[in-house]
Amino acid sequence: MGLYEGIKDVAKVVQQADNIELYRQLVDLSAQALEMQNEINRLTAENTELRKKQDLEAAIVRHNGLYVTIESNDEIFYCSHCWDSERKLIQMFTENGKYRCPHCNIEGVSDQQAYREYMDRQRARYQVTRKNIW
Repeated sequence: MGLYEGIKDVAKVVQQADNIELYRQLVDLSAQALEMQNEINRLTAENTELRKKQDLEAAIVRHNGLYVTIESNDEIFYCSHCWDSERKLIQMFTENGKYRCPHCNIEGVSDQQAYREYMDRQRARYQVTRKNIW
């Protein structure tokens, strides 16, 4: 039997005993009990949310660059600036050894070799285009 059902049963008995004052006290107590139950539910939900945040913070792995990863998946980069300032995990765009945050636009290089190869291709493309113009 739950709290609410128990209060209802006691209320019936008190009502049959025709004791108005006792019935009024019971109604007041039941209102307080419901308020306490609502507060317990709110605090339980808040506690669960705080535990999730704490677990997430423990799983964050910081790197030398401007990005963080999560312990279980180090292939997805998240912006360290957005995490530090707003506690938001914003996934960064990665391409050709570079990364960029779509939220705050911080950029960096995660793979020097891939970035050098990309820049060499760009220089070669520029040289070909430049020769064709002259």
